[in-house]
Parts: sequence; structure tokens; C-alpha cells
Amino acid sequence: MGSRKKGNMYKFLRYAVCMVIMFSLVIGSVKSPMAYAEETAGSTADETAAQTGIEYAVIADPGQEIYGHTLIAESDTMEMYFYEPTLSILLRDKETGAIMESTLREDDPDSNAKWNGYMKSGFVIGVISGVNDTEQADLVNNAPNISVELLSNGFHAKVFYDEFQFGYEVNVTLDGSDVIVNIPDESIVEDPSTGNYISTISIYPFMGYTYLGDRDGYMFVPDGSGSIIYLDDKEGRFSGGFVQPVYGENAGIKDSAVISLFWDEYQTVNEAENILAPVFGMVHTDSELGYLGIIEEGSYSAQIEAYPNGAVLNYNRVYTKFILRKLIVQPTSSNSGGSITQAESDRTHENLTVRYRFVDKDQADYCGLAVAYRNYLLDNGGLVKKDDTYKTRIDFLGTEREEWLIFTKKVTMTTVENIREMYNELSDAGVTDILSLYKGWQKGGIYDLPVTKFKADRAIGGNSGITSLLDDLKDTGIDLYLYQDMLRINPDTNNTTFNVVKQINKRIFEEFTYKEVYDRFLYLIPARTTQLSEKLLKSFTRNEIENVAVAGISDTLFSFSYSGNYYSREYTAEKYDALISEMDDSLNLTLEQPFAYLWNHTDSYIDMPVGTSNYIFEGEEVPFLSIVLKGILPMYSEYVNFEANKEEFFLKLVESGVYPSFYITYEDSAKLIYTNSADLYSSKYSVYKNDIIEYDKALKQVYEQVKDSCIIDHERLDSGVTVVTYDNGVKIYVNYSNEAVSVDGITVDAMSYKVGDAK
Repeated sequence: MGSRKKGNMYKFLRYAVCMVIMFSLVIGSVKSPMAYAEETAGSTADETAAQTGIEYAVIADPGQEIYGHTLIAESDTMEMYFYEPTLSILLRDKETGAIMESTLREDDPDSNAKWNGYMKSGFVIGVISGVNDTEQADLVNNAPNISVELLSNGFHAKVFYDEFQFGYEVNVTLDGSDVIVNIPDESIVEDPSTGNYISTISIYPFMGYTYLGDRDGYMFVPDGSGSIIYLDDKEGRFSGGFVQPVYGENAGIKDSAVISLFWDEYQTVNEAENILAPVFGMVHTDSELGYLGIIEEGSYSAQIEAYPNGAVLNYNRVYTKFILRKLIVQPTSSNSGGSITQAESDRTHENLTVRYRFVDKDQADYCGLAVAYRNYLLDNGGLVKKDDTYKTRIDFLGTEREEWLIFTKKVTMTTVENIREMYNELSDAGVTDILSLYKGWQKGGIYDLPVTKFKADRAIGGNSGITSLLDDLKDTGIDLYLYQDMLRINPDTNNTTFNVVKQINKRIFEEFTYKEVYDRFLYLIPARTTQLSEKLLKSFTRNEIENVAVAGISDTLFSFSYSGNYYSREYTAEKYDALISEMDDSLNLTLEQPFAYLWNHTDSYIDMPVGTSNYIFEGEEVPFLSIVLKGILPMYSEYVNFEANKEEFFLKLVESGVYPSFYITYEDSAKLIYTNSADLYSSKYSVYKNDIIEYDKALKQVYEQVKDSCIIDHERLDSGVTVVTYDNGVKIYVNYSNEAVSVDGITVDAMSYKVGDAK
């Protein structure tokens, strides 16, 4: 079954059967593939599949059963079939007949019993037993007690493992074109006296699986802007896959260290992009059926996993795994260095809910998944339509600090009057719509954290300078925001004895910078962040400050221990959500790279990624997030200054609808060489002035053609041209190739773009 020769034979047989079926359709003898197989082979469809290796992707006339699964629910668009012993479901699109399976039908002869149990189970439990967390509890090998109650739109099941003395309940229901899987938190039971705990729960880890390169399509993973992993035969090239926690790593558990290959001082490995939205997907392009998995509950303890074939198994699969409890290394004293390994004292308490939103026909692609997510968010209040007017983002650095004898001294880079001068020059050149974040405006410089009141550094103009500039900018197209990192505290400039984050092992979390002046920062606990932020908010209100940019708490979540109590990432998220909601009520608020649960509170999206982590198994970058948000929320890129290939980066901005960003200083960046901002190696305004003007002119013209419109189609052609279609009929053609290409009668020059007329 695994050989290339046998695979070719299977493909030939599949082709032959398909030709016979097509011929029968032409002469009027219409039969389903399953019925045809039964008649010609004299066996059941399952037996035929076993004999020939053919796995049918389309079932035209199934009746009440498909591959041992019985029809239990249907909507106007979908049917759900159910196999009780493994809680397996099979979904069928009623219009096209395309099916998607959640479990393997038969044992894989190339896999052992443990893996076969995993692949044939709808739910798989990771088990902590003592200090071992490698055991597995599935629905095949461990023979749990399962009781099922059929519902009008699905089923409810109770699962209990006598072997481990734990269990859970699950509801699986069909809602239109969606399948909703829910495990209520209160239904999860454990007996601590046994020493056995639930470590993880994987929900339908084989939903939509495919074998080697037997199917056409791809898996979608939310890596950076978005990425797809093709379903082609990887020929065993990859030993691993995509495994990332939703909303980034948990600082409450991970080690306080920088990623490095050699010396701590030199970071040589880039960290993975954060998962900014709790989604994943599978698309079968050959049968035109796909789904978007949306983690509705439990996202703070979830991770998304996607494995290409050859990574342990010969199957492509993507799913979510919920982490309920981990083994931790607990120090036994502060001096001896001794430690013990033990399970966390309490598990995560969240309902676990995944919604599979199915798409079909011409919507069965990554753009269709993005459109489905946009509609979902708008319908459920996760997104609110904001003013999408084009602006060029120009951020400024005010002051920094450098070492000076036994103290530090001020390094002034951009004053209020410098900003006024630059705005006037740019306005004269036609750049009149600008969004700016002013970093390092506070007394003590950009890294004197936390900021607790409005007190601007005198070197840049003081409070009066800032308030005067802000007053002058009213009723213009320029929005200047004061930048606030509300997460970090600098132990070199502030007392950090209390109110800082300790990991669950009781050690203080330290974020190392390996920079010249301040080598580490600590995190404030959410309650302290809230307390200081409310104080700052009152100070802003007194001084009529209306525009604030929030960083730190917008893209960081962690669990922590404090005063002997444990607090989860869900707790942290709830505190941050409440704080930002309060600020949103009284301020114009923009958030730096916010996680999806905060999108309804921001007026714009700062630092939208247009790339990915570039894992070698990923097939192609896709602008999933920008498709979701374009026309709903203005998006601003990461800084143009630091892009190696500015020509390609510019084209990506055109393609994605993301607005450009520049990090600017009035003084030469060479002055920063002995500061923590030494990596800001190119920022001088005079160097970037012409780039700002050119980007603004070109991208504003594109915006005028598509303003207030959303992306409804995105297609990459073999010619190297990407075609982006908006709901007002406008098409944008972006040519990434090195020669001119004609598409739809429009010739696009090499490394260029054109905007087609609205129809």
C-alpha cells in the first residue's frame, strides 16, 4: 500500500472506475459510486475500497448509511452520519455529494495498535500518570464506557475510563452548515487519588484527513498572516509539523530565556509568529469541500497542530488540542537547586468548543475560509465596522537612555517641534492622511515602565508641547497616538518587589533583552496593570489626551501564581478584555498586533503580519487575516524600514490591502548605538521622506478604487500573478514574476500591479 508502484496502480483503477461511471451517466443509467461498486464487484463499498484502495470523495445517493455511519441529522445543506463505538462522524454536502470523514475506517497495516486507536477515535486523551505524560486513552484500545443519546440535530455522549477513573461528556450538533463540538467543563471528572489526570484532549484529530498524495487540496494554519500545507505526497521529507499554542507561548510556564543556537548575546533563531486568531482548516479542492475550524471556547488553553503526511503517519491532518494540565518542575527550595516533577495542582477550567464551518463549491478555498470567518465575527460581535480611511503610518521615537558613568543619560531623537516640522513638509508634498504612534514620549524614555501618569519628557517639549501639537492636529487628517506598554515593568527604574508575574513554579518570570542598558523586564500581574492603567486614564482625561496606542497586553497572555493562588490565561484575558473595553469607552484606542478576542475594541490593527514563520513544510503564504479584516478594520504593516526586499514587500501591501508603516527619528539613528534601541539601525527622516511620499501616493490611489469594500476572492495564477477581487467588482492584479504577464486582457509589468475597472 505504501509503494509508489502500487499507488500508481490504485490511481489507474480509480481513473478507470470514474470513466465507467461517467459513461453510465451519459447514457442515462445514473448510479452512485457506491452502488456502482457494489454491482460491479459484488461486494459492499467498504470491501471495494479495501480491495482497490479507492476512497470515494463524493457519494451521490447514500441512503441511510455511509461507510458504517448512520444518518442522524441533516440541515438544508449538510447531512451528519454517526458511528457510535468511536463517536465518529461523517459529513456530506447535500448539493454536491462531497463527504468529509473524521476517523480512519480501517486499521492501517503500517501503524501499530496505539496509532490505529488514535486514528479511529473521534476524541483522544493525553494522560498524566505519576510523572509520566506519554500515555494515551483512545476510544478503541482502552474500551471506555460510552453511553449515547441521539438528539434531533446530533448526539450527546458520556465517556468514562475505568482504567484511569476519569471521563467527560460531549455534545456534537449540526447547525446549518456548521458542526459544533462541545465538551462542558463541568462534565470533565477525575479522581486525584489514582494519580491519573487528563493532560490533553484532542477533538476529531483526523477530521478531513487524507492519505499521502491521494487527494488534492491543503490544510490551512494561522501562522502569521496565514499559510497552507498542500496535501501532495511529501515522500517522507518531514519528521514534524505545525504545533503552536493559540495566542502565543505561555510565559507562566515557558523558560525565561532567549532562543539561541550559540551564545545568549546573539539571537540566531527567529521565534515563531504568534497565532493571532483561533482558527484552522482543511480544503479538499478535488471534491470542492472544506471547513474552517473556529475554537469558540477554550482557546486560551488550545494549540493547533497540523502534520503533513510522512510526519509519523502517512496522513495529512489538522486539528486542535486542548491542554488541561501539564507536568511542571517545582523547586524544593530557593537555595539548594533541588526540584521535583509533578502535575499542576489544578487543571484549566474552560468549556471546550470547536465549530466546523463547512464551505463548498467556489467557496472551498482559503479565501472562502477567510470570508466565512469574517461573516462569523461580524454576526457574533467579534468585529465591528470601523472607519477604513487610508492613512500612512509614521511612528516616532522621542527619547532613549544610554549608559553614562554610574548613571544613564538621555538621548533625544525626535521632539514635538521636529514632528510638527515633518508633518508640515509631508503635507506640502501631499501626504495629509497620517496615523502616528509617539514612542518614548514619557519622562525617562521609552523603557521607563510602567507609565502611570501623563508626564512628557521636557527634552521633547513637555506636556505643553504635546498638548499644543495635539490641539493643532484636530480637524486634520493626522492622528497622533501616545504609545503605552501596559505589560512590562523595568526593574532598573522601578521597585519590583511586588505585583510581578511569577510562573506556576513560583519563580519570577524575566524577559531578557540582552541589550546595552536594560537587560531584562518583568511582567505586571493583570490586577496591577488595571490599577495603574486606571490611574493613567484619569491623568489623560485631565489633560484632554484622547488618542492612546496600547501594547504589551494586546498580544501577550500568561498564567501565573500570586499569593499562593493560581490564575489561568483565561483569567488574564478576561482582565485585559475588561480593561481595554473600559479604555475604549473613553479614548480613541488602537492596539498593537491584538489577539482576536480584542478585535472589537480597536480602531485599527497595528503591525499586521504579511508573512509567516517560513516552516519548510508550508507550501504557500496566504493573506488570510487581511482578507478577514480588509474593509472592516484598517490594518498597518510592520515597519518598512526593516524589510530586506522592499519591492516585494510593497507588492504584498497592494495585494493584502494593508497600509504601510515607517519608524522615524529626526536625528540620525547612529545616536542609538549604545541604547536598547540600537537595532533601530535606519530611521532618519531625511532618508525615508521620499519613500513615505511615494508609498502614500501609490497606495492611496489603490485605496480610492476599493474603499469600504471587502475582499471576496483571491487567486494565485501559475504565471506569477495574484488576482484580488473586491465586492465592488474591482480586481487588483499583482505580478511577482520577472516578466510582463497578460491576465483578463490586462498586461501587468514585471514586479508591478494594475487595478482593473469595476464592472
